[in-house]
Amino acid sequence: MNLKLQLFCGQLFWITALSAKNIEGVPGYGRNLIIKALPAIDNYQSNVYEVIMEPYLYGLGGPYQLPNERTEKQIDLAEATIPGLRAIAYLQADQDSGVTGQLIFRQLVPNGPVVIEGNVTGLSAGLHGLHVHQVGSIKDNCQDIGPHFIAYYGRHGGPRDNIRHVGDLGNIKAEEDTLKVKILDHLISLAGPRSIVGRSIAITKSEDDYGRASTEDSALTGTSGAVIACGVIGYLN
Repeated sequence: MNLKLQLFCGQLFWITALSAKNIEGVPGYGRNLIIKALPAIDNYQSNVYEVIMEPYLYGLGGPYQLPNERTEKQIDLAEATIPGLRAIAYLQADQDSGVTGQLIFRQLVPNGPVVIEGNVTGLSAGLHGLHVHQVGSIKDNCQDIGPHFIAYYGRHGGPRDNIRHVGDLGNIKAEEDTLKVKILDHLISLAGPRSIVGRSIAITKSEDDYGRASTEDSALTGTSGAVIACGVIGYLN
């Protein structure tokens, strides 16, 4: 028998055996496997396929039933009335900017869009770049957070561009002392290869030009200037 056929038959046997048996205590058993295809970009890259397992934190929103004889005892999760994943970042000032704030990230379905909401205070009037950076390392300042979170896209761009860093979230516009932020982004995620959890989010001093200028700095950072506030992104669930 052909070796490939033998391997296929063996895999089919184990899949059938596992599907017919209720396995308890196996991490991840019963969770959905999520496959998402991102379209190719002409003259840049081929299709990108992501395969992740649905995170445990999806599906919150009701009391958690404990198994067997302990079902009468429940963990109260009333505060998590919205299903899905949530994350939070507390912004701290850098460059003596006085900029602080809090941003909440929500993703209702695996690999769905992420909503960013929150308040930022202390910004000067005008446009300021907002980016997710590779590293979630913040001590006394925002100098060790690394470059923009790239994942598989290698050039800086705007949030609606086909070619952009995953962490390129565009600009926020301050008009008063307290800015209310509300952003919907389809490329960042709270799980999987594009997860921003454990990384940092930063606000820059100047406007992001979306890589439109013909300079090296524009292709890397959008010529958006120094970081004036940053915070580490962590799960809220």
